[in-house]
Parts: sequence; C-alpha cells; structure tokens
Amino acid sequence: MQLSIIAGFVISFGALCLSVMIESEWNIHALGAFFNQSAMITIFGGISGVIVVAFPVDELKEIPGALKKAFMNVEGVNMVVMANKLLALAQKSRQEGILALEGELPNLEDDWMRKGLQMVVDGIDRAVIRDVMEQELDEFSRKIGIGPEIFQQLGGFAPTLGIIGTVMGLVNMLAHMEDASKLGGAISVAFLATFWGILSANLIFLPIAARIKVKNTELSLTRQAMIEGILSIHAGESVRILEEKLKVFMNHEQREKFDTERATPA
Repeated sequence: MQLSIIAGFVISFGALCLSVMIESEWNIHALGAFFNQSAMITIFGGISGVIVVAFPVDELKEIPGALKKAFMNVEGVNMVVMANKLLALAQKSRQEGILALEGELPNLEDDWMRKGLQMVVDGIDRAVIRDVMEQELDEFSRKIGIGPEIFQQLGGFAPTLGIIGTVMGLVNMLAHMEDASKLGGAISVAFLATFWGILSANLIFLPIAARIKVKNTELSLTRQAMIEGILSIHAGESVRILEEKLKVFMNHEQREKFDTERATPA
C-alpha cells in the first residue's frame, strides 16, 4: 500500500471534518448531517450507471488494475535494472557481434525487450524495428490510459449528477411547502447532493486519475528508453553513447542510483 495516497485522503477529508466541527462548536454529531442516504445514492448509484453506459465492459475491466496501480506499489520494469541490462548486452554485442545476443534472449525476463532484441538478431531493418515497437508502445499506452480516463470521466459526471439531485430535492421540497418550519432542513438536504458530487469529483475521482497518469507516464518512459536502447545496440553505438541516451529518460533519483551503480566496480 502506498502510504502517500492514504495520507492525502486523511488530510483532505480530515480538513473538511475539522472545519465542520469548528463551525458547530466542536459538536461531532454535526458530521452526521452531511451523510444523507438519498444524496449519496443519487451520486454513487448514478455514476455507476453512467460509467457502464459510457465505457464498454472490456474497458471497465481495467478499473481494478488502475486502482491497484494508484494504491499499491505495483512494480513495472525497473528503469535502472533495465538500463544496466541493455548496457551489458550492448557491450557483449560490440565485443562478440550481434549474433552473440541470441544466447542471452532466453534469460531476459521482459517479453518486450526479448522481442525487440530478437528482431535485432534476425537482422531486421532498424526502421522496421522502430515502427513495430512504437506501434506496440502506442497500443500499450492506449490500454493503460483507459483507467485514468474512466476516473476522469467520473470526476466530470459526479458534479452534474449532484446538481440533478439538488434539483430533485428542491422540486420535492416545493411540492410540500405546507409546513414552513421544515423548509430550512429540506433545503439543506437538497444541496447535499451537490456537495457529494463536487466532493467525490475533486477529492476522490480526479486525484486518483491524476495519480494513475503519473504512474502510466513512468511505464511509458521506461518502454521508450527500451526502444532507444535496442535501436542503439542495432546500430552498434558505443556503450557510453547508449548510457547517455538512457539517462535522458531517468528522473533525478533514478539517475543518481544509475550513476552510483555504474561507478561501483562489479
């Protein structure tokens, strides 16, 4: 579990609860006024139906994986490990020739790297290798982009459903105006749908979408670095040139770890 996302939710919801308690002179029961069943059913029930209409079932199956990516430390291809492996293969290729890489292919854990290097060993043209791998990267990016897109759409639907719920509440209130003493409570209940719509969008759905996008960017960058590494090996470029190319795709922390490992004798 990634503690940062839990901390973020605790801080944001805690701040809201604290502000309510301050306004109510520290009456904890005041929080109960915000938990209205009809409002929450309107929002969370409504968006459940809307999202089924908006996305095919095959794409909805990506939601669990997207949530796992947001909340858990899901390991993809480690950028530093991948870079070091490519450098070792580049060194072997320059010393023993491209065909020497064929014996290394069964030992590669990443299917994508194995497929790319197999094309290099088979003597396929550089432009063709780039075209094939970039097309596969586009499809990979499209697939992992479904998850954040769903949560982005949820963040757009929720406030609108909140307004619908508020209008429904006001209509119901106006239809029963015999007792003027109950109007204040009825109005507050009506606006709770808008409250939950805006809250769920801005404190749940949109932040989760943004977090998944950050994770997806890291995954795509690693794949882009892999493409450049494989094409560099194909071109027979020096290990030093490949090293500098790979460092372009690394963040500060990854670059420091990479430089440290490269400077440490094996």
